[in-house]
Amino acid sequence: MRQTRPNFSAAINWLLTSEIRLKVGVVSSQRLMLFGLYHLVSQKRCFAFMASSKLAALEGIQQHQPGILIITPDLDQSDSGIEVVEHAHQLAGNLCSILIVNSSRHDPHLAYGSKAKAVICEEEIFTPGDPQDQLIISLAQGKRYRSPALKALIADQAMAAVGGRDCPPALTGREHAVAALLMEGCNDRQVADRLGMAYTTVRTHGRSLRQKFGVSNRSQLVLQLIHFGLERLQRGR
Repeated sequence: MRQTRPNFSAAINWLLTSEIRLKVGVVSSQRLMLFGLYHLVSQKRCFAFMASSKLAALEGIQQHQPGILIITPDLDQSDSGIEVVEHAHQLAGNLCSILIVNSSRHDPHLAYGSKAKAVICEEEIFTPGDPQDQLIISLAQGKRYRSPALKALIADQAMAAVGGRDCPPALTGREHAVAALLMEGCNDRQVADRLGMAYTTVRTHGRSLRQKFGVSNRSQLVLQLIHFGLERLQRGR
């Protein structure tokens, strides 16, 4: 957190005022990662449990009720970190989950759209710089976080899907607002709540966006939006 200055005070304020319980659960089968995470959180006396499978993780959540859950790639057997996140949030809806994904093994779009509060690629964890700092700052500000490497992977998928389209279609002001929240990973009801808009109106804007981008479903739409980036989306009246 010291590396996030001058946002250090914001991070401290979040820790003091957030409803997140400062008890950490770690789900991983990587011994080195487990040791490092254990060393980090045990010194703060907030370590709750370690698990290497989905079943063990869910048992740990039920027993210890952690506020923060860190999930790394390569779990035992066929367990998926994304699957762990989905089940974990069913048990604890206000859980602050941080999902670490392997960009060569996991579907970046599934990770992006997961319920995890923050998603970061494995290679970014071991590269000093902005991704870790921005993750901490985003969580401190109560925002969702999706790392640059993850967004780049999704943009590459979208580039292949659009077949070389250079310019995004023109959007109305409300479509632009809806698109921005879809890019954050919000579902239609969350978009409606954030914008003070009727759920059916959000659905209508969603259909309009799909038609403008020439896609048939929400996943393809989000890929297109991420490919072009919010700053390139043409905002109308």
